[in-house]
Amino acid sequence: MRMKAIGWFVGSLGLLAAAGTAQGNQDDETAGSASPGKAMGMSSRSADKPDCKDAGVTVAFKVNSEELDQNARGALDGVATWLKADDHRTLYLEGFADTTGQSEPNLVLSAKRADAVKTYLVEQGVDTSRVTTVGRGEEIDHLPANGRAVTFLACASPGPGPAVAQLEVPPVTPVEPVEAVPAAVPEAVPPPPPAPTPSWARRFGWAVMAGGNYTDFTGSNMRDVTGGGGGWDARFIGGTHSIIGFEAAYVGSAHSINSLGVTSANPTLIQNGFEGTGRLNIPIRYRANLFEPYGYAGLGYSRFHVSNFENGTLSSFTSNADNTMTAPFGGGFAYAYKGFIADVRGGWTAVYYENLLGAAQNTGGALNHWNAGGQIGFMF
Repeated sequence: MRMKAIGWFVGSLGLLAAAGTAQGNQDDETAGSASPGKAMGMSSRSADKPDCKDAGVTVAFKVNSEELDQNARGALDGVATWLKADDHRTLYLEGFADTTGQSEPNLVLSAKRADAVKTYLVEQGVDTSRVTTVGRGEEIDHLPANGRAVTFLACASPGPGPAVAQLEVPPVTPVEPVEAVPAAVPEAVPPPPPAPTPSWARRFGWAVMAGGNYTDFTGSNMRDVTGGGGGWDARFIGGTHSIIGFEAAYVGSAHSINSLGVTSANPTLIQNGFEGTGRLNIPIRYRANLFEPYGYAGLGYSRFHVSNFENGTLSSFTSNADNTMTAPFGGGFAYAYKGFIADVRGGWTAVYYENLLGAAQNTGGALNHWNAGGQIGFMF
């Protein structure tokens, strides 16, 4: 309601200013009636021709619309009051459309906008003969600021009749009615494709790692003849971001031997083998960071052999080599940032089918061992 009142005030004020200008022009012509030109019948304007001025009122419309909004109705209420106050006052309305869309439908739309304004004024009690309308379409030289508008010429007649009776309406080429076509809308630009997910953040995840550990046998028979040793491993890991994953690894270790014999060499018990394990992960992703506790278990093959073995000098060993089956299991914790990954782990490995020690000492599980260490690598 407040917007409508503001519109009424603006419409009335503009029309009153236009009417005042028109009246001033009429007075000027009356004062100059004795000029030579008029005496010769060459008056610049006929006494019966109305004086029309821009009313300073514009009614705007939405794109592809001819509907009046609340603000427009408020302005037109003021215009209707101004018209009804004097029977000699008339209006000339010009409708416009913006330059989008096709010219012919825009011309029809501009005429409908002017007619919509006239219809509203008639509904407010204005005589239909006192309002003249024309559609200008998208005429560039007359186009208002936004193009989608109706402009007003306020006219006052010096004669006894309404000004519209003598108003010269600019010629308009008639067009056949056509259906209004929606204003052309620029073709939508497709959004850019989403950035590819970095390899280190993909759903499953792969990694290559390598590291070392400390390892020792759990059985007393082997601990009596060997010392704790160092281990190494290289792993290919699948499923770093998945609950279920797997590992394929090369593993190895070296233990010094406490020989009971006399030898000039330094014998060493060396292990080399391969493991395949399944992993149960708890992947916790925070931005570019991965925190992942995990457990693993699997099967493998290892070959134990004694380097620098001298027959008869290592009485604890019946041979210098032994092929075994292994069953590793354990757990660890991995941390990754983007493509970098590191972990710490600990585990125990059961060894089967061993035959390295003498018959008296070669009890089941003699080569069972534990290890604890860490690895670093990268994800892809």
